[in-house]
Amino acid sequence: MRVISGQFRGRKLRGPRGAEIRPTGDRLKESLFNILDPSIQGTVFVDVFAGTGAIGIEALSRGARQVVFVDSSREGCRLIRENLELCGIEGGFRLLSSDVFTALRLLVREGFSADILFMDPPYQWRPYRDLLEVCFRTGLAHGNSRVVIEHDRKAEVPEDGDDYHRARTVRQGHKCLSFYGFKSPRI
Repeated sequence: MRVISGQFRGRKLRGPRGAEIRPTGDRLKESLFNILDPSIQGTVFVDVFAGTGAIGIEALSRGARQVVFVDSSREGCRLIRENLELCGIEGGFRLLSSDVFTALRLLVREGFSADILFMDPPYQWRPYRDLLEVCFRTGLAHGNSRVVIEHDRKAEVPEDGDDYHRARTVRQGHKCLSFYGFKSPRI
């Protein structure tokens, strides 16, 4: 596992010891950032179910202004800290050690708004719609925000909701990236 591009290009990142954390593979990560790359510079990026922190670190490497890492596992938070240290990253990030809904509600209470939210929940996880509703109905996402969910090809992810729609799905083997945005621009 490595940083693919940007300021920290080529830096190796530590991976998990067990099967509890399943990092996004380099090939899928490269596809994600090829799609997002033109718009990463200066963004506020949230890496939910961050695991090793590889996605958020890639965003920082490519010029994101701020990254919020969210992970509930002790092992994940340890790996995120280690990988940030390996890259020499000392600022521009925040680590929330909490379950996803508690962390997102905290960010909403703080008036936080993100440009890109990337979520890589465990593949057996099911409350996708609840997660999307929190993002699109609370101000966490704004008019131009994108929410990306990595999921298993067989997972039943929502097509759309009252406020959002799935704009694109990229498939790679048994993994997919689904990209969501607002149905219409918000003022």
